[in-house]
Parts: sequence; structure tokens; C-alpha cells
Amino acid sequence: MKHLRFCILILILLAVLLTGCQPPKGKKYSTAFGIAENLTYDEKVFREEVAQKKSLPLIVDGDSNYSIVIPDHLDEILFGDVLFLQSALRKISGNPSAFAIRTDPGYATMPCISIGTTSFSSAVDTTAIADDGYVIKSISGNIYIKGSDRQSEAVRNDGVANGIYSFLENQLGCMFVRDDYDYIPYLPTVYLHELNIVSNPDFRWRRIYQYEVSSGNWSRKIKSNGTAATSEFGNDANRYWGTWCHSVFTFVPPEEYFEEHPEFYAYIEGERRYEYNGSLTQLCLTNPDIYPVIEANMQNLMEQYPPAVYWDFSINDNMNYCTCEACERSYEHYGSRAGAMLEIVNKLARKFPEKYISTLAYTYNKDVPRGIRCEPNVNIVIAPIETSQLYSSKFGANEASAEAKRMIEAWSAVSDNLFLWDYVVNFKHLLLPFPNFAVQQDNVEFYKENHVKSVFHQGSREQGDELACLRSYVLARQLWDTDVDVNALIAKYLVVTYGAAAPYLAEYLDLMHDSVATEAIDLDIYDKPSAHRGDYLDKALLARYDALTQQALTATANDAKTHGYVEEIRINVLYAMMHAEGLNVAYKRRAFSEFRTLVERHGITTPTEVTPPDMTEYLTKTYPRHLTQNVLAIVGIAIGCIVLAAIGVFAFVWFGVRKKTLYAIRCKFKRPNRKHRGPV
Repeated sequence: MKHLRFCILILILLAVLLTGCQPPKGKKYSTAFGIAENLTYDEKVFREEVAQKKSLPLIVDGDSNYSIVIPDHLDEILFGDVLFLQSALRKISGNPSAFAIRTDPGYATMPCISIGTTSFSSAVDTTAIADDGYVIKSISGNIYIKGSDRQSEAVRNDGVANGIYSFLENQLGCMFVRDDYDYIPYLPTVYLHELNIVSNPDFRWRRIYQYEVSSGNWSRKIKSNGTAATSEFGNDANRYWGTWCHSVFTFVPPEEYFEEHPEFYAYIEGERRYEYNGSLTQLCLTNPDIYPVIEANMQNLMEQYPPAVYWDFSINDNMNYCTCEACERSYEHYGSRAGAMLEIVNKLARKFPEKYISTLAYTYNKDVPRGIRCEPNVNIVIAPIETSQLYSSKFGANEASAEAKRMIEAWSAVSDNLFLWDYVVNFKHLLLPFPNFAVQQDNVEFYKENHVKSVFHQGSREQGDELACLRSYVLARQLWDTDVDVNALIAKYLVVTYGAAAPYLAEYLDLMHDSVATEAIDLDIYDKPSAHRGDYLDKALLARYDALTQQALTATANDAKTHGYVEEIRINVLYAMMHAEGLNVAYKRRAFSEFRTLVERHGITTPTEVTPPDMTEYLTKTYPRHLTQNVLAIVGIAIGCIVLAAIGVFAFVWFGVRKKTLYAIRCKFKRPNRKHRGPV
């Protein structure tokens, strides 16, 4: 009995130990991903719905009594949005002369769509509007689209533009799905209910950093208000920003100050330096004479660029911080090197209360200092680069997401303005399928709950990376409204963008996301294809992706535009096939041949942001070298098999000959049996 108990105890201990060695199996996200079952949008049905009589007859049998009325003085960019509104309404109605644009004041003909602040829009209350939100309201048959009267002209105009595009999208079924395509349905008769809509963004500043979003006017249409058409303030086209990240030397440039004031710069290994081991260093932020220099130079820049709202003062991108006695005392006092930084940032915030002063919670400054709180207009930028692409920060169920959760919650306790720098693509393999759509719903909800007011989704700066337009569109919609139904949104997107190919692409997306939903695996922004050969890139699924995208191409063969859009997704599948497990060189060569044709057709210039080769080098050297290695591996295996077979034959022959020889020798020298007995 004692032995039995001992054995049971050992088994229990083994079970506990083995369980502890398993990969993390916590909650990834709460929203089930499923597109195929949501493919219900039908333009004909929608056309019938909007044609049913209601209060506001916007369009009747292709004609309209409505005009578009604008203020006498209108910003040029906003006027472009008004022209788009007119063009879209004309396409919707099928009437190329409807919806004339008229200028206020002096316009009295009704009904109209009033844009912004006109002489007769004062009845519209805008007090419930926040940031670049908008109101769309109908009064006595007129439709008013306004931004906040309490905001600056730029933000107010953004609100009006957001109202214009939301009116087209939410009331009239349009979708601005790509930088090169707007879905605008044909609706010859449209009746609307009375309108009383106030919509505010869930995040004040929103940027989808993606090549396509910066193209044309698409950022305006999807409300990515942090995207600027040009580098207005020398900050990589981040709208409303004066200085961007890693900016401390912008305010105390070494070429201007180091000779006379070396004490402004980091003390490292016994001397003051502004360079160390080939990199810039940091400032000595505890030096009492450095703050007036920073403040004066920031004020000078603000005067040069008054439209900028956000001003960054943050560490350079290295670990070369100051180790002087004063900086070390600050570190001991606060328990974080961010303490000295926040002292200065808080002073700047008090000096410039109308601006947001921003700094990075990054590398050695990522931990919250003890006993200090941020001023109301301080903006803390959190950039958890190692965060999970499958496990939401809301639950923190694996190590990466738990660290992001810890940082966000810790900074949320001392700051009312967090800025989340999020990474959303595979930077090492831009063209590889990357099923990270489902996690974002919980992420943005978590951000909103924890004082995150700005989000920078970093996609790719390169053209044509994996699902670039779909991902950008969905992320932009979620930044405006965290409660958006992502499944329904993607489903309609597929229908209006890919037409007859939508069912095949929906199954493709569902298969990918299903394959990573329940497994204890993660996605990383630097993953190799080989990391997922056991889950969403296994051979069976690749074969299914291959079949589905071929069916999608066949379904759109007679529609050149849509066919081209499907080819972009086909490129992703081919790239995965090219890096599939195994040494099937013929299979990979076929995929590579089609891949090469398509990337050249679509102008894709690089497969990676990490260690370019450009696409020409990838096509002519990098991937052919990969194929050659596969061939050499096959040859090596074949030679190995031949050598082993030869050794086997030799051994068989050698042992066979040896056995015969030994037998012969034994027979020759065997002594005869002398004890022979005959029959009795």
C-alpha cells in the first residue's frame, strides 16, 4: 500500500511539472472571428430599403431638390471634401447635374445640405462634440453637417470632413475601401429618417502609418487624422506634431552647445560625451542650467509652427544615458530614469498649457517613477515593440501581452494622456499572411479604458504589403469606434471590393484565424515562415489557400480591376508557398514564377523592411539562392542515400563472402566423427 501511495505521489508531481512546462494557454481575445457567415450585404436589397418612404426625400427617381451650401470662405482642403460629396451624390443618384454647390450668405432656397458654419446653421447645437467629432442633424428638411464650434479651425474642419464621409458611409452605404477605389452604390431613390447624430472619436489622435493611407485623400476618408499629406513640420508627416520622437538633441544640439557646455551631455566612463561607440548619447537632464535652454528653443519652434499641437521631448534611440552623481541620485530617488525626464516635461507642460508635451516611455525610461504625476497636458508614448499579435493586452495571458498590460496600466495611473505606438505587420516578411485581425478589438477597448488618447498603428512604409488596405480600413474604423462589428465590417468590405471572389476570400481569412485561435502559439512582428509550419502555414492549409485564391481569380476573370485586387492576396499565398516546409523544388518554382510576374505587375518594390534586399535583388538572387540550397539539400540527401546503399551492398557482399570463406575453412579442417554407430 505504501508503494502504491508513493507511485501516485510521483505521478502527481510529474503531471504538475509537465503542465508547468507547457506553452501559455490563456485567453487571447474575446471576439470570435468569422467572416463567411456575415457575407449578407446585397446592394439590390439595400437599394430597396432606402427607397421606402421616410421623412427626408433626398433623391427621388434620380432627381433631387437638395443643394449643397457652403460658407463664403471655406478652407481649400475642406472644399475638396465638399466636391467629393457632390460627386458621390451624383453617382448615387445617377444624375450628373444634381446637388449644385451654392455659396452662403444670401442663399435661401430649401432644402439643402449645409456644410460647416453657414448663416442659418446656428440652430444646430455643437456642445456635445468632442475633438474632431461631428453632428449631422435635420431641421425642417435641411441636413446640417458641422464640427465643434469650440475647437480650432483646423480641428473643426476635420470634424466637418468626418461628418461628410460618415454621412456617405453610414446613411448611404458607401465604403472608402482603398486609396484607389471608393464603393458608391447606385440608389436612384433615397428617403432618410430624421437625423440627429453626434459622433465623437474614441481616440483623439489617430494614425494608420501605411503607404497606401498616405496616398491621395484616403486618410481623410477613413478619418486617420494624424496623417499629413506632406511633412509640414519636418516630422515624417505626422499631422499636428511639431517634433516627433528621439528629439532631445533638437532642443540642445551638440554642434551648438557642446563646446561651451559639455556638462549638458551624458557623463559616461569618466567624461562628458555626445557620442559613444558610434551612437549619440543623451542629455544630462539633472543639470540645473539645461532647462532654460530647452524651454527657449521649444518656444522658438512653437512660434515658427503655430499649427502644431504636440511637441515631443524624448530620449535618443540608445542606452547611452548619463551616469553622473546627480543623475544617479535621481535614479535612486525615483526608482526609474524617467524621473529626471518627467521633471523637465512637467515644467514644459506648465509653461505651454495650450500644447501637449510628449515623451517616450521606452527602453531605460519605460518604468513609472515613484511619487510623480504627469501634468494634464503631458503625453506619454508607450511603444511595447515585443507585444503579442495574438494575445490581447487586455488579458495579458502570455509574457509579451502581460508586459504591455503592465506598462499601460502603470502609466495610466499617473497620466491622463497615453499614446500607444502599436505594431501591426510582419516587418521581416511584409508579404507573408499575418492573421492578427481578431486581437485588435480587445486591444482598443483596453486602450480606451486606460487613458490612451492617441494611437499610432505602424504598418509598412512600403507599397503593397499583406492586406494593407483591408487592415488599414478596419483599424481606422476601430480607432473611431471601438464597438464596431469587425466581422460585419470585413464581410461587407469583401463583398464590395472583391465581388464574386468574396466567398473564397472569406473562407481564406476564416481558415487562417481559426488555425491560430485555439493553439498556444503567438505571432511576432519578426516571425519567419518556418515558425508557423505547424499551424496556419502547414501544408494542408497552404494547399487550401492555394485553391481558394485560384478560385477567386477565376471568379473575377472578367473584371480587370477586381481581378487585380485578388492578385494582391494571391501574392501573399504564393510567398507562403515559396517558403513552405519541405524540399519540393518544382512546387516552389511554380509558385515563384507566378509570384515574380505578379509583384512586377503590381509594382511591389521590397519584401522586407528589416534587411532589404529590394525586390529586384530578391527575385534575381535571394530567392533563387534559396531554391539552389533546396536543390543542394536534395542532392545531398540523394548522395547520402546512394552512399548508404553502397555501404549496405558492400557490407552485405563482404559479410556474405566472409561467411562462405569461413564456412569453407571450417569444412576443410573439420575432424570426422569417429563415434559412428550402426544399427543395432
